[in-house]
Amino acid sequence: MKSIILFSALLLTLAACQSNSTPPVAQEAAAPPKPPVPQPAPASGLEAPNPERIQDSMVTVNGQLHRELTTQALERQMGRPDRIEKGAVECGSQLDLPIDAPEGDWWFYGKTMYEVNGTQALLHSFDVTTGKFAGKLGKLTLDQNTTLEDVRRYYPVSVKQAEEQGTSRDEQTISLPFEYQGEMSDESLSLLFKNGRLQEVEFFFPC
Repeated sequence: MKSIILFSALLLTLAACQSNSTPPVAQEAAAPPKPPVPQPAPASGLEAPNPERIQDSMVTVNGQLHRELTTQALERQMGRPDRIEKGAVECGSQLDLPIDAPEGDWWFYGKTMYEVNGTQALLHSFDVTTGKFAGKLGKLTLDQNTTLEDVRRYYPVSVKQAEEQGTSRDEQTISLPFEYQGEMSDESLSLLFKNGRLQEVEFFFPC
């Protein structure tokens, strides 16, 4: 009988211990990782490319497309040049010439320039201030009455770039890049302005 009482007391003691025991602490759920903070892209130092493009077929001078002509045809149109700089076209030729062709000449009619090599000639730049030359770029007229604001209506990005990059507020050069078959080329049409009015148009080709 005594053994039964002791055994019962032992069971009661075990039950009390189990009811008062502290359950193991559950592991805290891991906090979700913080999303990475987006970092600004490093400045490349390069300006965004100019999205405005022009095509060669858009440009005419005195009603004619910008094409090569013979020196004979040039002299019929313009007469003999005011002066010639022989061998001055050291690089950047726009004539369709063989690789071993000699350096070309510049023929000047006032401030207007033609590149000449052998019997081939091509207009390089023309002065609009005399009234002898006038161009068209699509719907935009290029003559002595053309203003910076006229160009801005058609090519606002190019004008803005010229204003930001120019060293003088009185003179700006607007560069309109040519594209061929959807690809931008190194060539451009440069419009030179002084005091807000067009002075000269150049068919620019880098060396």
